[in-house]
Formats: sequence, C-alpha cells, structure tokens
Amino acid sequence: MSTSHDLRKPEWLSDWKIFFVFGFVCFAIAFGMRAMEFPKWDNPAYMVNGEYIMGTHDAYFWLAGAKGVGRSVDNPMAGVIRLLGTVTGAQYGNIAFWLPAVFAGFCAVAAFGWGMLLGGPWTGLIGAVYATSVPAYYLRTRLAYYDTDVVTLFFPLLLSLLAARWVSQGIRKSWLLSCKQPKEFRPTLVDFLLPVIGGGVVSWGKLWHTDVQTFGLFTLITSVFLAVVCAKGRNRIVILNGLILFACAAFFGLPGFILSLLLTGLMVFTDISENRFVQNLWVNLAILIAALIFSGAGVALYTAVQIKLSAYLKPAADNAGALQGPLYPGIAQSVIEAQNVPFDSLVQSVTGSPLLWWAGAVSVVLLFVLRPDSIYLLPFFALFFAAMKMGGRFSMFAGAPLGLGMGYVGYWLIGKMKLKSTAKFAHAAVGLLLAGIMLIYVLPIYKSFSVTPIMGNNHAKALLATGKQMPEDATVWTWWDWGYATLYYTGKHSFANGGHHQGTSLLPLGLAYTTSSPKQSNQLIKYSALHGNNPAAAWEAKSSLEVFEFLKTLGSKDFNFGKTPKQYIVASWDNVRLAYWILYYGSWNVVNGSGVHPQVFTVRNAFDIDNANGVIAVRNEPPVKVSAWHILNNKGMNSQAYPQSVGPVLLYNETVSQGFFVDIFSYQSMLVRLLLSDPKDKRISDYFKLVYEGFPNIRVYEVI
Repeated sequence: MSTSHDLRKPEWLSDWKIFFVFGFVCFAIAFGMRAMEFPKWDNPAYMVNGEYIMGTHDAYFWLAGAKGVGRSVDNPMAGVIRLLGTVTGAQYGNIAFWLPAVFAGFCAVAAFGWGMLLGGPWTGLIGAVYATSVPAYYLRTRLAYYDTDVVTLFFPLLLSLLAARWVSQGIRKSWLLSCKQPKEFRPTLVDFLLPVIGGGVVSWGKLWHTDVQTFGLFTLITSVFLAVVCAKGRNRIVILNGLILFACAAFFGLPGFILSLLLTGLMVFTDISENRFVQNLWVNLAILIAALIFSGAGVALYTAVQIKLSAYLKPAADNAGALQGPLYPGIAQSVIEAQNVPFDSLVQSVTGSPLLWWAGAVSVVLLFVLRPDSIYLLPFFALFFAAMKMGGRFSMFAGAPLGLGMGYVGYWLIGKMKLKSTAKFAHAAVGLLLAGIMLIYVLPIYKSFSVTPIMGNNHAKALLATGKQMPEDATVWTWWDWGYATLYYTGKHSFANGGHHQGTSLLPLGLAYTTSSPKQSNQLIKYSALHGNNPAAAWEAKSSLEVFEFLKTLGSKDFNFGKTPKQYIVASWDNVRLAYWILYYGSWNVVNGSGVHPQVFTVRNAFDIDNANGVIAVRNEPPVKVSAWHILNNKGMNSQAYPQSVGPVLLYNETVSQGFFVDIFSYQSMLVRLLLSDPKDKRISDYFKLVYEGFPNIRVYEVI
C-alpha cells in the first residue's frame, strides 16, 4: 500500500483557514458574553485576600483538590487549576473564576465543528451561538461557576464530532436506500486519528465526569449502527476498523490509547487492512462486542444510569437500616438542580422564547430525518425532555441541536432554491439572522443579572482565620452547602458537603442547628465525633423508636462521651435564608418519616416599625404584627419584644440589607440563637466556646 497516499491531507481539512477564523469568532462570542459581567465583580465584598469568591458551592471541591486537600486532588478539574497556578503564579480562586468562560469558548468551537460537518461555517456559527448562549447553559458557565458543567457539554460534543467526521466519510447522506452511495473511503493517517483522538477524549473525559463515558458508549453504538445501516462493502469495514481504534482508546485507558496508535500505524504503513480477517464484518463486530465486555463499559453504562436515576427520583425518605430501622430524609427534593421542572419553564430556560424553541425543535426533527450522521445529537435533544423529571440542568444540552437544526434547515432550503452567485450571501444572511436573534434576545437579560458569590467575604475570612487555629483532625459543622468552601478555606473536613449530604448526614447536622437545647446540640455533635462523624452507622442495628428516644435523651441526660477530635460549629446569617430546609431536616421524625418546615419569609421591600404596637409596615404589603424585632449591625443589636403578641419575629441585618420574618420554631433554634445570643450567656457558654466573632454575619464556636 502506498504510504504517500495515506499521508496526504484529507479533503475536509482543506477548509482549515475558514475553521480557524470562524472558530475564533465563536470562541470570542462565548467568552465575551461571560466576560461582560466582569465589571460587576469589582467589589471588595466579593473577594477575600485578593481572590474572588466562587459563584457555585462545588467550585470549592476542585479548589481544595488543587491545594492538595480532599478527594479531588487527582481529578483533572483540580489538576488544571494547580497546573495553571504553577505556570502563571495566579491564585487558584482567580483561575477558577475565569475557566468557565474559557471552556464555554471551547464548547463553542466544538459546536461550530459540528456545523461545519453538517452545513458549512454559517451553520456552525448558529450552532456555536445557540450551544453556548441558551440560558440553561449560560447560567452554569458564568464567571466563578467552575464545576463539571463546564465540560459535560464540551466533551460529548467534541467526541461525537470526531466520530461523526470519521463515519460520515463512508456512509450515504440519506436514510433512503436509493440515495447515491459515497465514493470509496480511503482514510489517511489524519482520518485514522479521528477515532483515536475521539476515544482518547472519552478516556480522559471520564476522569473529569463519568457522564462522558456514557456519551462515549452511545457514540460507539451509534457509529456501529450507521456503519451497518448506511454504509456498504469496503466502506462499512473501514468504518468498523476505525471504531475498534475508538473502543481501544476509549475503554482501556492509557494502554488502550497506545494500542490504538500502534494499530493505526499498522493500518497506514502496512497492508494489514487487506487481511481477510480485518476485512470480515463479523470479526469486526465480534471484536467490538468483546471490547465492551472485557472493558466493563457495558456494565459501567448500566451502573451509571441506575445511579443517575436513583439520585434524581427525589424520595421523601430513605430507610438506611433494617426493615424497622430509622427513616432518613431524602435530599434531592431540596436541591434546586434536581427538582421537577414544568415543560414551559424548561422551554424558557433553553431559548428564552417558546417560538424560538418550537422552530428549533421542528428543525432538529427534520435534521434527524435528512441526515443520518446527525443522530449523534439525539441524546443531547432527548435530555431536554428528561430534564422535566431529572432536573433543569439537563436542559442545557438542547441548545446545540436546536441551533444546528435551524442552521442546517436554512442551509438545506437555500440548496433547494438552486441559487448560484447569491448562495454564499444567502447562507451568510441566514447565519447572521438566526445567530443575531438569539444574541439580541439574551444579551439584555444577561446584562441585567447580578453576580452571585456563594458567601460574603466575612464568612470566608472567618473560615480562613479559624482554620489556622484548628487541629488537623478537627471537623467543622456547617450546613452542607458550605462544606467544600470550608474545606478550601480551613483545610479541615466538614461534617457534610456537596458530595456527602445523604439523609444519614442531614438528620444529625440539621438537628444540631434545629434544636432549642444547647445541651442536645452539643451532645449530638460529641456523639457523632465518637462514631467517626457517622452516627447513622451506630444506629443501623437499632429500631426507629430506639433512635428517636435516644435523640431526645441527648437534651435531658448528661453523657460522658470521652475524648474525641475537636468539633466546631458555624453560625452564619446565610443559614437563616436556608432555615426552611435546615429545620425541616433537623425536625425529621425517624419513626414516621416526616419533618416540619418553619415559616420563614424574606422582607423584600423597605419597611417602617411601629414601636408602640409592634407592627412592621412593609411597603406594598399588609402590615405584620410581630412578637419581637431585631435590627443587627456591626455595632450590635437593637431589639424590642412584645410578649403579648404571637406573631413572627423580624430579623434584619443592616450590613447586608436583608431581613426575614421567622416563626418561633426558627427563632428558638440553635441556628438563630448561636448567631444572636450573648456567647457569654451560660446557657450557651457551658456548651460552646466562641472562637471567632463576626457578628452579625458569622460566628464560629468550638464544641466543649
């Protein structure tokens, strides 16, 4: 076989200059759209020690890993921060601040590549703009939103593009059998590298997020289907040969990737491709099936689907022990990302316009009908509908197929018009129009958004300061939303976090904040420390009634739990906002599997206080008769109680201009008492020692 032929430049690379120019434009649009809110971050309140506070809780999981703390130390999400920090000297938090915009740019380039495959550069421009501009994706890739969402769309788009580029060269362009067959597919070295690199993306990408392997497996199955159904003769075999390279690189790690490179060399520089076994359809299919079996990819897919479904089914309660054991609360019901979303709301989150969504949906269906190689995009589109039950975050995958569908239909219609000299202008006009409609619609909305650091800098400063005082084996009790941030700033583990917040953790954590008894809170924390901060393990052999009675005795009986690693608890103003859920979990009844939601209402408008009658007059709202009010500021607290009233209590924090009406259940909880009460009051000081004072926003106590 002539190697000079196999080393030639493939035909699809002839447009590399167009790809470079348009790809740069697409990257700039996606990056610039996110960078436009950078001036809003120019506020000292959004930084600590020169480092931006993150916009999502999970970002701190990767930041902690970059520092060498926690379970993500070896994950690429942490590794890329550590590498960039070493090379540039920039602070880790500032690197994570910008990376979402960078990855959004990469995603735009991948979507553009899909458009180039289907209909040319203007189709690619539309695909790139829609993939990265739809609200569902934009909101998860804003500045400071460094989490796996930055790669869960990018890697699947990239690996499916590489596979589609490989397969499309050997299949017919229509589902119809009467369609003209393509010319003989004689792949070059560069062509063979497409499935190899695609498989490598799967192998490396699954280290970033396990869903990448799921997409990789679907991509392989789709490729085999297209090869069998839409290719004939030698083309079918050549495609399957490449898919074996893909499977080796995707599912056998680094050894598999090296093997795929060696096999590529054999295919290009020897005549092994002419061997009768290599040319046999059934041999190729058998090798692919064997690869899936021996790599465990098939089992991994089944397991991943089961875990995903169970995580998003939102049970109200879980039985974590024997049949009669304690019932624990489910978590997904309280996580916004996992809540059921109505169809109309999903449509709004994807395109912001029902008309635009329906135009895109019809176009996608037409695309699937017209182009066999477009079915790689089917799971992206299907995830939109799955999002109604599995949570709104899955709708972000729909932007790419919607944009590519509209772009391709425009390309197809122009082709049907048989325009000659004006065809290029027509393609450009359609591309600019469809991309412009999306940008004109969403940009004003995005410009109106406020930035959303997950905590005030006073909270972060408190964690930094107390982390230096804590022994290495200390545990910090803070609500799980701030578990990863606590790990990053203190270097110490928290009782719960974004990856460890099952009902077995939320019940004791919530109870420590919910009870009105300092003794019960104190002894529950000590008991948990005695059992490796996994008290549920000690309750596995107990009945639900036994656990229920034991939890009550923690507030009435003195226990001597002996020496345990030091425990700390954080009381923060941020917790008041989440009291609706914290106290629900903390009031959970392990016998009947139910909890009580407190009454907590945000004060959204300016108000006046009628001191004489204890009435709060909130602008544009009915007056509220309160049993007490507390106005908090850096100098202390102004208060007034009305014992004769049974109304709510007003808590207003002047330092952040935020207030809440809370019921007595909330007001008497340790969540509020540890924040507002005098730390020297013996009812508090006998059980908790103040180690950091940041009133009215944050306090940190040692459990004594």
